[in-house]
Amino acid sequence: MKIREVISEIALPDIGGAIYDYFHKPAAITAPAPAAPPPVPTTLQAKNQPAGKLQIPQVPKIQAKPEPAPFNPGAYKDLLVRVAKKMGIHNVNDIANLLGQVHVETGGWKDATENFNYSDPVRIYKVFTSNFPSPEMAQAYVGNPVALANKALANKNGNGDEHSGDGWAYRGRGFIHLTGKELYAKAGAALHPNNPSIYLQNPTLLSSNPEESAKAAVWYFKSKVGKGKSAKQATQVVNPAGLKSSERNKATLAARQQMQQQQAAAKKGTTKVAAVQKKTRKT
Repeated sequence: MKIREVISEIALPDIGGAIYDYFHKPAAITAPAPAAPPPVPTTLQAKNQPAGKLQIPQVPKIQAKPEPAPFNPGAYKDLLVRVAKKMGIHNVNDIANLLGQVHVETGGWKDATENFNYSDPVRIYKVFTSNFPSPEMAQAYVGNPVALANKALANKNGNGDEHSGDGWAYRGRGFIHLTGKELYAKAGAALHPNNPSIYLQNPTLLSSNPEESAKAAVWYFKSKVGKGKSAKQATQVVNPAGLKSSERNKATLAARQQMQQQQAAAKKGTTKVAAVQKKTRKT
């Protein structure tokens, strides 16, 4: 078959239409990508500030109201031991446990009130991380102890919000640094059933009156820590965060050794006196 005949048998209109359709096919229409949603401002981002920049809080300085002078815990260590025995704690290990915790809570038997006067925002951030997401956010609380206590202890242990003032009023006080409105109420009700709100109405009793402080500390130890516990177990109750756990263990061990030495010396002295008395009777 000749080429001319082959071409004549092809449906030229069909080929032409296909070619036309190919080169004149409209471009596919694609839907535009959805616009990104506007960023949601966080609590750390000011409304008119660029993303990523922290909104540093402005906190006014709060002047603390005058309070009775706190007692010196170191001068009343023997009182604490006597009260502990009077309230049913006699075992050397238990008393040592109590003394070890008090040693750390009072900063080496020096402070009957918790210190909130910090000079370093990084330290505030590390101690109260749940309240301050960064050291920058803690800057306004440097040298501002009342505001810091109200912020750090707000809505904890029965306290009200930051503006209630409960954080400062019911901050750590006394031998064990009893903390929080709820514990002040429970201790008062247990120790003074005829005047259960005594510590709520007069929280400074726990930091200025060593007798009241000793009773509250022993009550807390008996009801919260309990007898027959290790230093580690006591720390988990007194300071769940485990701050200064090694120091607490060392203080407990030192107190135990000291009391054991005192008991041994007393026993030796008693034996010696008994021997002298026996000899005297013979003569």
